[in-house]
This record gives sequence, C-alpha cells and structure tokens, in this order.
Amino acid sequence: MTIYVVQPGDTIYSIAEAYKISPETLIRDNGIINYTNLVVGQTIVIVYPQEVYTVVKGDSLYSIAASTGVTPLTLLRNNPQLSDRSYLYPGEQLAIKYNNNKGRLKTNGYAYHFIDSDILKKTLPYLSFLTIFEYRLSPDGTLTGDEDEPLINMAKLYGVAPIMVLSSYNSTDGSGTASYFTQTNSDEFNRTTFTAIIEKMIEKGYLGVNIYVQKITEETLEVLTANLKAFSAILKEIGFTLMLTLTPEIFELPPGVTYLNVDYSVLAELVDYILLLSYSWGYTYGPPAAVTPVNIVRRNLIYAVTQIPAHKIFLGVPTIGYDWHFTEQAEYAVAYALTSDAAILLASDVGAVIQFDSDAMAPFFTYTSRDNNMEVNHIVWFKDARSIDVLFGLIQEYSLSGAAIWNIMHFFNQMWFIINTQYEIIGPFDSI
Repeated sequence: MTIYVVQPGDTIYSIAEAYKISPETLIRDNGIINYTNLVVGQTIVIVYPQEVYTVVKGDSLYSIAASTGVTPLTLLRNNPQLSDRSYLYPGEQLAIKYNNNKGRLKTNGYAYHFIDSDILKKTLPYLSFLTIFEYRLSPDGTLTGDEDEPLINMAKLYGVAPIMVLSSYNSTDGSGTASYFTQTNSDEFNRTTFTAIIEKMIEKGYLGVNIYVQKITEETLEVLTANLKAFSAILKEIGFTLMLTLTPEIFELPPGVTYLNVDYSVLAELVDYILLLSYSWGYTYGPPAAVTPVNIVRRNLIYAVTQIPAHKIFLGVPTIGYDWHFTEQAEYAVAYALTSDAAILLASDVGAVIQFDSDAMAPFFTYTSRDNNMEVNHIVWFKDARSIDVLFGLIQEYSLSGAAIWNIMHFFNQMWFIINTQYEIIGPFDSI
C-alpha cells in the first residue's frame, strides 16, 4: 500500500500515470469527490489487487464468486461500487483478491436507525458487529426505542451481528441522564428490568447488548460492577454478547485521580468486550485539537492492556472531524462536525493547504471567512489515510480485537479501502 500526499501541480491524471493505474480506479478506490481540483496535502491510497476478473456477458456476482473461489461478500468488500446496483457490465474489471495479510480483526460500526439504507448496504460487508444506537434505559428501568427492525434484518443478511445499545443518552436533544447501571437497585428490580431488556432483544433478533453509561465516579464504579455482574450472568446463560463502552470524559473522579488510575480489570472479567471509544481531545464543545491523537491513544493503550485482556478491547475510531471558528469576542466557538470528505471539499473551496501533525498523526488546515463584516478564523481537524493506517496499526501492535467505528452514518471510502486491502475482516464469533 502506498499513501501518496498530493503536491503542488499534481492532478489525478499525473498521479495515475506515475503509479501506472487508471484515474478512474484512484477516484473509485478513494471515493475522491474533488478529482478536478485536488488539495495540496490530501492523501490518495494506491493498492494493486492480487487478482482481477474481467466481466463477460452472463456473469453474476454469485457465478464470479464460485469461479474465482471467493465469497460474494468478499466481492462486495473489494468492489463497493456494486452495492447499489443489480447488474454487471461486460468488460468491467473487478478486484478478486488483495494481499490483506497484516492481521485479522473485527469491526464494530455504530449507527442510528435513520442511517441511509444505501450507505448501510455499502458498509455492512465490512462489519462484524452493527451497534444500533436506538434504545434508552431510564433510571426507573423504562426501555424506550423501537425503530430498529430494518437495520437488524439487513445486518443478519450480511452475517453481521446486531447489537443493542443501552444508553441514558437522549439522541433527540443530546442530553444525558443518570444511568440505570450506576445506581443501586434491588435484586428484584434488576430481575424485572433485565427480563424486559432480554425479551426485547429476543423479540427483535439482537445477538448482544452494548452498555454505555454517561458518568462514573469512584462510588458508582462499584455499583456499575455489581449491576454488570448480575446482568452478565443472565446474558451468558442465553449466549448473548455483552459489551461495555468506556470514554475518558464519562469519569468524574477526585483531584489527582484520572481514568488512567481506574482499575478496569473487574469490569473486563464481566464483559466480552470493552470499547474504548474516544479520548475527549477534539470534540464539538472542546478546544481545537485532533480527535484521537495517536500519541495519546498509545499512552492510553499501554495502560489499558495491563487491565483488560487485549483480545477484549475494541479501539475507538471516530470518523468525524470538526471546524472550530474564532472571533474577537470568544477564544473559540462550538465546532461544526464534518466528515473527512466534507473537510477536503471545504479545503478545496477555500484554497487551503492541508498540513499534518506528526505527533497526533492527524491532518488539519486553517482558513478565514467573513461574518457580518468581521473576519473569522477557522481551524479544521479531521482524519485521512495516514491517521487510519496508524490507528489500525495500533490494533495489531497491541493484539486488540478490532475497531469500534463512530460512526457509520456516512461511508468513509478511504478508511474502508485501507482496512479491507490490508486486514482480514472476520465474523463476529470468529477467533482472532
């Protein structure tokens, strides 16, 4: 794999000629939208398939899979352009195999029920788990949420395990309340609540549950452990997978104590996986910074693997970037979230040059806009191929289970291209 960084004067045609590959292939593999106006500093991934097949009249996805010895799912991963059409063009070339020998991993994609169906269909071939952010569990044990059946059914068609999120987060207004799992409950109350959750999981066809709590203190950590122990015992009898999502920003700890001092080992014994989802640096309400800076992620992992068996850890990979703006009245304002593709288009529109922070392994750029005759300075942090390559390299370096992608509401073409061509994506219940 080659990650090429666009230089001044480059065009998609000059890059294609230099690497003896067609411009159309570069555009398709990377999902390049601004191919007529590349941005200096933009990344382009170049990977040559090990085997290519040329479609002939009468071919189908299944006949090609059978004749080449791969699965239809592999063909969809290697050729995502096929996900939204039911026909093949004679003469069209399909990638059959890549030299994806860097290791095996699982992928867990987070989605809301309103994800675009075409994006979901395009993404599912790359997933082991689909974690559906739909259900809210209130402190009184009330379970709300119900618009998930289309996602569950589609996930199962692709061999992906649907996972129910239990959260105190309210997706309609962005607020969070006290979590059921961090409050003291009677055994009878827990039995009633857990029975209702499991009945809903069976009714809908879920294969596991992911618990996401909003705030953890020293006191509630002990309560969380007790509640998880009770819930875990029931789930294991049935055979459901239990996941726990942890983020540093959920911890409210005394001075001098950080989330790096918390003993996760007891929690790790109770669950199948712990998802270390974000690292609270760059985010909507925070100061401008890279999201999941690699130098910080590495420090966190060094500690995490001393507390949690590596094969139980999913590394969080947020795919959202942020555009912070500064005015004379305020140091910085609330940031606008944007995808990596949108960030590159913005850089193209404003004539910015993309720079790269080699410590955080993250791209960024600055630009100036005008608002009511006032100059507004901006800084945009996002992810590119270099960020993704290093983050997934950490998964192999520390022998983790895989990646938890927050989120899959848009299709991050370059990320999936890197994962699929470099690693073997395995099923939800396969061994690493």
